[in-house]
Amino acid sequence: MASVDFSYLQDALAKDAELRERVREATREIEQAERACLAVLGRVHSHSREDIPALVASLDPTLPALRTALAKLADLIPPQQFYRYSDSFSRCIQQASYIVVFRVFLEREDVATKEEVAQQLGIQEAWKDHFFLSTEEYLHSLISLVNELSRLAINRVTLGDYAAPVQYSRFAKELSNAFGLLNLKNDSLRKRFDSIKYDVKRLEEVVYDLSLRGLPKPDSTAPAPTATDVADGERAAKRQKQGGGEVAMET
Repeated sequence: MASVDFSYLQDALAKDAELRERVREATREIEQAERACLAVLGRVHSHSREDIPALVASLDPTLPALRTALAKLADLIPPQQFYRYSDSFSRCIQQASYIVVFRVFLEREDVATKEEVAQQLGIQEAWKDHFFLSTEEYLHSLISLVNELSRLAINRVTLGDYAAPVQYSRFAKELSNAFGLLNLKNDSLRKRFDSIKYDVKRLEEVVYDLSLRGLPKPDSTAPAPTATDVADGERAAKRQKQGGGEVAMET
């Protein structure tokens, strides 16, 4: 039998390993930039709705670093090789997309389109042969938004904002219905879509608890929240947090 020599493959393997390491380094830079963005967005849970425009504006200085890190990663991916290396950075692209969709929701309570997300992240159309925002990553970020709203609704109640949970509940139901029209064959997406049902349920429970106390009152006649209103809302939020833990254990 003739001898087998794979030495000619060594260079290709070494180059691939080197590129994968550079991709991982670029991914770490993206994650660092994302942490700065998420730190700003996380403040929405402790600020009133009147403070949101200023909070969203304070996010702007953190976005250039994220765009730069994404561009650096895009430069590393060879043409037609996106899915070969995407396992290394898929999660951070989902997170980057989530940052934009959450920002757009806070600005106008609407769903950012996939194209709008890519544009705000600086992902260029000219990169489409090697780097892009995939549909799966975009949809994952929308699911993350619904997950976040179920938590934000409870914190809104503790701040005396009783109208927000109603709006969030309607928004979550609309997104859930839209997802229901999709034929999701991606296992990860399908499992995460199931989590939306629990978030919608939690939001409905918050709204129900508030409605039992006559909250929220119509905007045209509603006085400023009284101490009793706030206390009632906080008790409802506390029960919802406890109930949320029970739902999580059921899943």
